[in-house]
Amino acid sequence: MESADESPQLGDIDIDRSALTQDGFPLAALASELGFLVDEQSAVDAPSEGWRVLKRPSAGGFLLLGSPTDAALQTWRLAQVNTGAADAIAQVIPGTVSLRKSRAERRSSLELRWPPMMTTTDAAADEYVIDIVNTGDTRWIPDGDGFHVVGVFTEPGTTDFGFSWASMGHGPAVPLDPGEYARVSVALNQGTRADLVPGRHDLHAIMVGLNLRPEHPLAVDLSSAQIARYRERWRGRSSSPDDRRRMLDLQVQRLRAQIAAGASLVAVAEMVAAAESDAEAVISLATLLDCDEASAQAVYDSALRELRPGYAPTLEERLTETTRLRDAV
Repeated sequence: MESADESPQLGDIDIDRSALTQDGFPLAALASELGFLVDEQSAVDAPSEGWRVLKRPSAGGFLLLGSPTDAALQTWRLAQVNTGAADAIAQVIPGTVSLRKSRAERRSSLELRWPPMMTTTDAAADEYVIDIVNTGDTRWIPDGDGFHVVGVFTEPGTTDFGFSWASMGHGPAVPLDPGEYARVSVALNQGTRADLVPGRHDLHAIMVGLNLRPEHPLAVDLSSAQIARYRERWRGRSSSPDDRRRMLDLQVQRLRAQIAAGASLVAVAEMVAAAESDAEAVISLATLLDCDEASAQAVYDSALRELRPGYAPTLEERLTETTRLRDAV
């Protein structure tokens, strides 16, 4: 089986490539074989044939089903099954989702390169930048990708390390002609802050959306003063376990509200259109979605693409991961 890096994607979800070309079945027959029910109301306009399993959860979570809507297998209708529920039911997601190539394929013509201004000195910098270069012969066009690059300090020679990251506030990628590059900031990861000591370190850069890395890390000498500045910057972003759990719980509530809004998008649009003020729209959304006003405000402020019904699997994945992180705090 392919790694996640080599797997094609529907939205942001990695799927089994071999499943794309497998024989499909009527949704009811597939549901009967796998032991779950079908929400008939959600399946009213769904394809009658062609359904197959596209992704199986490792433990609990959501089973993803799909049926192609074109002969080229580029556009799909999706359904999801919460396998952890007592009565597992397949919910067909409104709208279609486009197939994307794997991360490895989408990044194949790109390279991360440290610019000369970063490599001509061993001294640590207050801000680090790196170039994303199109080394191919044709124009590189992003397919829902971003240019968010995370930096991780390690001891010299270390190649096995982990890190966490968040993509909020980072814009999408831009097309690059052959030889063209985009210079972006490297967001230093906070996870290693307690381990930093003065001396030589490797700075690894990872363009997280496409898992792209430069050929070599950047060697830097960190001084006590530099580490103190980093920690001062990070200190303002740190939070206690209780604060972090509350923050993650708010994210869980808001993701649930966004998913509910996507499933009732017509009603949401009608309610917002009828509201005479922003405040009235938020209150109406809170009533419609049965959520608090903070979650309703998050829905009201959402990008339209995040409320598109076909985006629901991505939100479900985020919800599963955010719930896991919250419960682990």
